[in-house]
This record gives sequence, structure tokens and C-alpha cells, in this order.
Amino acid sequence: MASIPFTIRQLEYFNAIASEGSLAAAAQRCLVSASALALAVDELEQHLRLQLFVRRKGKGVVLTPAGARLLSHARRVLQGAESLAESAWQASSSLSGRFAIGCFSTLTPFLLPGIMEVFQRQHPELELDLTEATAPELAEMLLQGRIDVALLYDTDVPPQLAFDPLAEVRPYVMVSAAHPLGGRKSIHLGELVSEPMILLDVHPSRPNTEHIFNALKLKPLIGHTTTNFELVRCLVARGLGYGVLFQRPLTPMTYDGKPLVVLEIDDRIPLTSVGLARPAGAPVTVRHRALMDYLTRATAGAST
Repeated sequence: MASIPFTIRQLEYFNAIASEGSLAAAAQRCLVSASALALAVDELEQHLRLQLFVRRKGKGVVLTPAGARLLSHARRVLQGAESLAESAWQASSSLSGRFAIGCFSTLTPFLLPGIMEVFQRQHPELELDLTEATAPELAEMLLQGRIDVALLYDTDVPPQLAFDPLAEVRPYVMVSAAHPLGGRKSIHLGELVSEPMILLDVHPSRPNTEHIFNALKLKPLIGHTTTNFELVRCLVARGLGYGVLFQRPLTPMTYDGKPLVVLEIDDRIPLTSVGLARPAGAPVTVRHRALMDYLTRATAGAST
């Protein structure tokens, strides 16, 4: 598509001069100097390769036949631009219409149910369009305008996106109820490093886990890897290794009815955050702010 050889501002000046009949009156209406107005119209005529006005000294200006024909088109463009601005204002300032929210897959059980129930009930005029995907897929969807916001870990946010943090996430250790350290409340990771670890092989869980061990100069013994969050819990509960996870289910029971013991990590370890991502430079809309407010309250005091 060829570039448009004029600006909305130039069309506004063109319309003002045609309506007022003089540069001086149009300049006063547009709150600019007459010389600036004349320069803008000269540039418009050069870009269009048409003379729009005939300047008559002391008698103002009159439209040429070509200018008269183009004026109706210019006014339709200006009306369309005003309609676009109005629609954009309504979209950014109202809590109604489509609101497309993406969520990183391992966060969905912890965040989307509340959004679908509580947030939707609080804002019934919103049409929620929810998407579950990987972090790279969500970033691409944001940049393509297919979703409005995405729930992500801060480690997954490329520079093309802005990130508004919601809650800090602290990892923890799981062992089986029969584990020798199962009676403890907390642990140093070095105490487990010689035992097999059940590793959740999902981005960013795996790189975050590896980063923690690297920061402590420890090398875990990987016993099994899986992309299934609950399988990590089930294998740990059966005594096949320990696990390090970030999301915290409210129940210590696994799907197959085995108990788990949660141990806090005593080491000084790097933390991560969960938050809302949006395209860099995109304004924080009323919808975005409402979702932020809800999620801030929902995650207060809870571990994600």
C-alpha cells in the first residue's frame, strides 16, 4: 500500500480555510499562526499536485474547482477520523465489549477460574475472550494485536512488551510424606542435591529452576523430566525423587491420593514475578487497570 501523501492535520487546515474563507480566520480557529497554516496548505497542494485555493489579496481565498471536489472527500475523511478517535476512546475508557486475555499454560488453573467467575461477575458487560498458550505464543499474539493482555512470568517478557508485576513468586521443595526430611518446615537445597529430582520441563519453570541451582553453585541429579505439572507431584509423592515448583496448589494431595510435604527453601535464591504484559507503549486502558486491580487483590497473600 502506497504511503498517504497528507496528514489529518493538513486536512483539518484545508477544511478550516474553506469554511472561514480566509487564512487569518482559519488560523484563529485552529489556534495556529497564519504562516504555519499557509505552509501546511502549500505542502498539501504539493503532495496532491493540485491547487486547492486561489489567494486574492485583501479578499481572502476561494476554492478552485479541484479544491471544491476534494473538500467533500476531506470532510468524509475527517468524520471518519473523528469516529475512529471516539471508538478508541470508548474502547479505552469503558468496561464493555471484547477483552482478550492470554494466560501462560501453567498459570491457568490458578488465575483463569477466578477471572471467569469473579472478574466476569464484577464486569458483566465485558466479553471475555480467554486464550491459553506458551509464553512465546502469547508474546506474538500481543504484538499482532490478537489479545489485549497476557499473564506471564517476568522472565518471559521480551523488550517489545511492557510488564506490570502482580505478585512475587517464591519456589518451594516437595518431598514424599515418608521422606527422612518430611518432618521439617524448610530446607537448604544442598541437602537434597545428591537425590534424584523430578524436573518440570516447561518454560520458564525449567530455566528458572536451573537458574536457582546455578546461583547456589549446585548441580541437581535429574531423575526424571516431564512436561506435566501434576505428574511431578505424583512421582514425588511416591518417593521417586524431590521436586522444585513455583505454583502452589491449595491441597497437598496428588491426583492419585498420595500426600506431599512442602518445604520452604532457606537459601537466598532469585525470585520471579507474575504479571500482566502488553505491547510496549500501549496505554493502560480502564479494562487493563480493572483486571490489574482484581488480580492484585486475588493474589494478595496467596502464592501463585
